Amino acid sequence: MRDRSTPGLSIACAVTIAVGVACLNARSAAQETPPEQPAQPAQPTPPATPPVETAPTPDPVELGKDSIRFGDTLGYAGDSPFGEPHYLPRPTVALPDRWRIGWPTWDRYGRAAPTDDVFQSASGGDSPYTLGHPINPYDRNFLKGDYPIIGNDVFLTATALSDTLIQWRRLPTPSGVAASQSSAFDFFGDGRQFFLNQTALVSLDLFKGYSAFRPVDWLVRVSGGYNANYLDVKENNATDVDPGAGDERDDYHFFLQEAFFEYHLGDLSPYFDFAALRAGRQLFVSDFRGFIFNDVSDGVRLFGNFASNRVQYNIAFFNQVEKDTNSELNELEWRPQQVLIANLYVQDFIWKGYTTQWSVHWNHDQADTKFDENGFLVRPDLIGSVTPHHIDAVYLGWTGDGHIGRLNVNHAMYGVLGHDDANPLAGRAVDIAAFFGAIELSIDIDWLRPKVSFLFASGDDDADDGNAGGFDGILDNPFFAGGPSSFYQSQALRLLGVNLTSGRSFFNDLAASKAEGQSNYVNPGTILANVGLDAEITPKVRVSLNANSIWMADTATVELVLNQPGIDHHLGCEGNISVQYRPLLNNNIIFTAGGSVFFPGDGFKDIYEDDTTLWQTFVAVTLTY
Repeated sequence: MRDRSTPGLSIACAVTIAVGVACLNARSAAQETPPEQPAQPAQPTPPATPPVETAPTPDPVELGKDSIRFGDTLGYAGDSPFGEPHYLPRPTVALPDRWRIGWPTWDRYGRAAPTDDVFQSASGGDSPYTLGHPINPYDRNFLKGDYPIIGNDVFLTATALSDTLIQWRRLPTPSGVAASQSSAFDFFGDGRQFFLNQTALVSLDLFKGYSAFRPVDWLVRVSGGYNANYLDVKENNATDVDPGAGDERDDYHFFLQEAFFEYHLGDLSPYFDFAALRAGRQLFVSDFRGFIFNDVSDGVRLFGNFASNRVQYNIAFFNQVEKDTNSELNELEWRPQQVLIANLYVQDFIWKGYTTQWSVHWNHDQADTKFDENGFLVRPDLIGSVTPHHIDAVYLGWTGDGHIGRLNVNHAMYGVLGHDDANPLAGRAVDIAAFFGAIELSIDIDWLRPKVSFLFASGDDDADDGNAGGFDGILDNPFFAGGPSSFYQSQALRLLGVNLTSGRSFFNDLAASKAEGQSNYVNPGTILANVGLDAEITPKVRVSLNANSIWMADTATVELVLNQPGIDHHLGCEGNISVQYRPLLNNNIIFTAGGSVFFPGDGFKDIYEDDTTLWQTFVAVTLTY
């Protein structure tokens, strides 16, 4: 085989390799033998350096505004539970109180330098790192749970509230045994009234745990205060059972409204599903609108959630407390009535945004005799046989609240079964079987919410048949069809020693005051139709308008009481309005004004023999710290 390699290329490659090897050997020899260095002159020995003194910790008073001063915290932190604040020169040194670490003062845009004013955040500039004051609720404050008061995880929240209500009204007012005017011969006299109610309340919450993302470990709440009220009427028997007491009444009352202990029993999942127990005097509203039970009572409540908070539950047992007659606030005395409530909420039930609830209520109201502070009999009802009686009633309910698409829905359905061993109006024992339903539908159109509502509570058709078919709540206070601005809900309409309807209730129950009386299931029932409009005029101004028409479901019981057949079902129509103004865009200051006009229907005229237009107007101021 012939060799095709080129002799010239082979010789060139050999020469190149030889030159490369020689270069590598020369470089290695140079690295192994260091070059000779020139001689260096002798250097003098440097003098000894004196020790450096550590700068002392600067006095906090001498620190400038731009220095970091540990202990000067944002807002108002109060005293540290770990002793005096530590002023340290370096921000990297560990501190015993991790909550009260100082920040430098800083005016972000230089438009309004921070001052020592109480409300520094309102100085007109943008100064996020400013100190606070104990009476300033807008910056961080240890009085509203921003800083612990014991250790690193025990906090205090203090709330002070002033609620002022001024109300003018005209109601059907009985002349009684001594009319205020000698020429008055009608059963109902001058119905003009003036009412002033002032409540001051202080509430303290002491709790352990970080409540931003998980339930607290434990909580203690104490809430109490003072109430003063004044009533001026034009008839002598309206303020007191004694006509000699006159037509004015002023009253005051110290009260303990809430006092309970809450304990976190444990977590049920990584998503902070939990179980907790609350014991003591506490507020409880048993459904979305308070149709059956809405009260502050003494009791024990087990509550919690599961399924990542989609399902919530309550099991509560209450022993009812006596109420002050004129303020309807709590006293320190129990009454012989117990209430057991269990309910279950399920969020996003069928439709996202809609919550449904099922509930059971047991009203165990024992027989006793009670006169209120004005001398009127409230237990048993001052009607019929006036016999002390025992009530056992069980409510089964289904309610819902939320939206289905754009349609806002709130509804309630209840049935009640039980036994009353001596109903005063029936004059005998009766078996209870009644039902109730209510619904409100609305839709949001920008800043407007038009709505329609309907309520039906069954009435009793025969007081003598041993069956009680009239629906009544336990201690209801619903927000429906105008709520407090509605004349028919907020005012009690007196009738022969009882109320056709009690204040804060829509139920025509022919019973004494809701706060002190007993439920009555031999009653005419209630039908209500409503159209309304809620409007967010501005972020500070809200307006609610409502028009209601009210009927009795059955007139048999009223005809029996008055011994007057042929009473019409229609009680009347009303229009109400309320305007709420929040000048600070929060709930610290709220002004509310409103009014309602009630036009009597044929049934109201048959009962009260009066077609005078009734009304109420009110102004309320709520201040909260």
